[in-house]
Amino acid sequence: MKQSIPSPQLGAATALVQLLSENPGLPRATWYVDGVALHGHLHDAGFEELGVYADLLGGSIRPEAEYELRGEMVRPHYLRATWRDVPVRIVVLVPLAAESAVAA
Repeated sequence: MKQSIPSPQLGAATALVQLLSENPGLPRATWYVDGVALHGHLHDAGFEELGVYADLLGGSIRPEAEYELRGEMVRPHYLRATWRDVPVRIVVLVPLAAESAVAA
C-alpha cells in the first residue's frame, strides 16, 4: 500500500483556519498559501487594520518602495510575523497622501 505524504502546505492552511476561527473580528483579507507561509492582502484598509494584526501576531511592519497604482502613488507596508510556527506576511497599500497625513 502506498504511503500518503502530507502536503507541506497543510501546516500553513491549518494555521490560517485556526487564526480566523479564533479571531473572528480580524479585518477582512485575501489569503493564499505559498509553500509553507501565509500571505494576506488587506483591502480598503490602512495602518489601523494592519495594526490589529500586528497586535495579535507581533512581528514588525516595514514600508517598501512606492509605486503608481491606477494613477495614484501608493506604498506597500508589510507585517512579517509568525503564527503557530508558520511565517505570515500581510500587506496593505497606503496612498502616499494618507501616509503623509499620518506622519504629520
